[in-house]
Amino acid sequence: MCHHADLTVTLERRETYSARGRGLALFAVEQGTLPLDAELADVVYGFFADGLCGHVCAGHIPHDEIVIDARRRLVAAGRAPEAVEHVKSNILQTGNPWGKSEPDLSSLPGVSTRSDVLVYFGSAARVTRPAVLSALANLLKTAGVRFSVLRDEGDPGLLLYQLGDTDAGEQAAGALARKVSESGAKTVITPDADAYRTMKVGFGDVTPSTVNIQHTSEFLSQFAGRLSLRQRKGLRVAYHDPCALARFVPCIEAPRAVLKTVSEFKPLEIGIWNRDLANCSGECGGVPFIRPALSRKAAEHRIQAAREVGAEVVVAGSPGAAAALDSTGLPVQELCEFVNDYLG
Repeated sequence: MCHHADLTVTLERRETYSARGRGLALFAVEQGTLPLDAELADVVYGFFADGLCGHVCAGHIPHDEIVIDARRRLVAAGRAPEAVEHVKSNILQTGNPWGKSEPDLSSLPGVSTRSDVLVYFGSAARVTRPAVLSALANLLKTAGVRFSVLRDEGDPGLLLYQLGDTDAGEQAAGALARKVSESGAKTVITPDADAYRTMKVGFGDVTPSTVNIQHTSEFLSQFAGRLSLRQRKGLRVAYHDPCALARFVPCIEAPRAVLKTVSEFKPLEIGIWNRDLANCSGECGGVPFIRPALSRKAAEHRIQAAREVGAEVVVAGSPGAAAALDSTGLPVQELCEFVNDYLG
């Protein structure tokens, strides 16, 4: 079993929250001996859907999808936590799950009306990590890359899908695909790990984009020579792999190559739970909206692991992960923020 890889049971120390516990609960639902109620919702929504259980499972059991299906049943029965409907309402009204007002992306420096390169920043950058917007725009402008943006990015749909409103999630992903197609762009670059996953490989019935999709680290690694970066010798940088980049659509080497141009040495690995085995930052699976205290525990757990390997700063490969890990005792930056700080 994947007990050792299940972050929730590691943090909560309750067998109910393990892969085995969830499996037994869902089997009982199938047998009609356990109802779709608040107790079941507590079990299935206290899961990060981070892909790690399935990744290490000898039987290749798709644990994430099994849990998401249970959430779907709860949504259909009207027994899901109220926060699920609240997140959906926020996304429909404002384009982001927090229900916050958003900046005008077209006012960023270097934005072109139309270009072969489209930047999709994602809701975390737009709302919880706005420094990423100016940092990435400045890096692209410095590298001489013309790029356009979507005036209304919306949501890629993965969060809604993971929360169990699978139809709404797939509809949101479809709306984003149409916007990308109408933009005329040949390449989309994004710092958002979940958007990268959505467009690159899809989820549920969502199919991959026909446009070239790149994570910002992949794109920047091609243009690092144009950036004239200052090197910070001796800086002990640990890199955090967001779950989507670690397992669902692996993008592991490019961020490390970009960091190495700044920090002299390869970034530190965060213990044994790194690269394709990276623990979640706490941002995944809708947990921050349903069980924020558990999400915070996950972030603190990750930062403590980084501290134990001697990190002075943690760099995360997506705005959402950076926002989740921030204010936990070590300086945290998103990759574009970090690289932009070292422009010559």
